[in-house]
Amino acid sequence: MAGKQDLNKMYEVKVSLSGSQPLIWRRVQVPRDLTLHQLHQVIQAALDWDDDHLHEFKIGRKRYAPLMEWGTDFDDSTVNEDIVRLNGVAKPKAKFVYLYDFGDSWQHDIQIERELASESPARQARCVAGENACPPEDCGGIYGYYDMVDVANDPQDEEYEHTREWLGEDFDPTHFDLEATDRRVSRLKI
Repeated sequence: MAGKQDLNKMYEVKVSLSGSQPLIWRRVQVPRDLTLHQLHQVIQAALDWDDDHLHEFKIGRKRYAPLMEWGTDFDDSTVNEDIVRLNGVAKPKAKFVYLYDFGDSWQHDIQIERELASESPARQARCVAGENACPPEDCGGIYGYYDMVDVANDPQDEEYEHTREWLGEDFDPTHFDLEATDRRVSRLKI
């Protein structure tokens, strides 16, 4: 059985949206023994995604994804993410990929930066840093997002009004609200 000290061990994890420039990223602290499904929930909350699409982790040669009731087209190398713990597949300095929304293909580069002791006895994830706004869902991936940002900055573009309406009049691609993001992440029951 794991000692009480082991239960308070955390990983500090950097989640970066691949292809973003300037880099869209979040730094989260999570219990090192959370499941990959729970890590998926943390990533969704940290980036303010809606969890409306399929996802998978690629760690080494294996893929980890949710087990679907109706079955999947996954091959034998795909493992149910609900039964795999993060510290069982990744140690500090490990890097792997989280893919969200197979249509828009949002690839996130994940790095386990370090292990640390929890400041609290509660098993709680936290967002401790980050930069830049996350793209909206269903905007066509990273290239579609940057096309939208260009249009939103050009009042002469014929799609300007529609794009500003979709993004919101006050959308700022450089904005990141750490307090609101940490609230979303720390609310998770993990």
